[in-house]
Amino acid sequence: MGWMKQAPTWVAGVIMAVLFAVVWFGVTLITSPELDLGTRALVSGIVGAMYGLGMGIWLGLARRRYGRVAQHPEFSRAVRRGTVPPDVDTTEWRRAVLAHQQQYRPLRWAAPALYLPMTALAIWLAVTGQPLFWVGAAFFLAIGISTVIVTPRVLRNTDTMLGELDRREHTLRPTPERGTAT
Repeated sequence: MGWMKQAPTWVAGVIMAVLFAVVWFGVTLITSPELDLGTRALVSGIVGAMYGLGMGIWLGLARRRYGRVAQHPEFSRAVRRGTVPPDVDTTEWRRAVLAHQQQYRPLRWAAPALYLPMTALAIWLAVTGQPLFWVGAAFFLAIGISTVIVTPRVLRNTDTMLGELDRREHTLRPTPERGTAT
């Protein structure tokens, strides 16, 4: 999905809206079979448009906070590996890494607080009537577990990257002990 990071924000919002509308349409085929095709399509379009608008706004704000560095695929690769590529603009990378770290830090407590109740609700709904909710329970459980596993790794990697960026900035700057040519 690296191409999605490089797409303009409005294009990403439209793509997310269309994908969400299609998924919503498919889910309502199973969960609400009584709806006619026109109503289902209309509701799916409205829900998809609202989702796309909301996610487009959120994505635009996140991109502004991260800066241009995070829109390139090598940033995601660097965060996964915990390494900073050579010859990067340390100021821009610091901004992007700090924004990424700030986005992930609350997930340490928010992921369990969000996904455990959602999993429990899906299990309760599956047991009390609609077996399709077992899919939702499995989905929320998988997302919750992966978030709990990935978040500490991302935070460790961003700490490592910030340390490397600090090291590079200090080796590039002249210090009073080394003196400067005047």
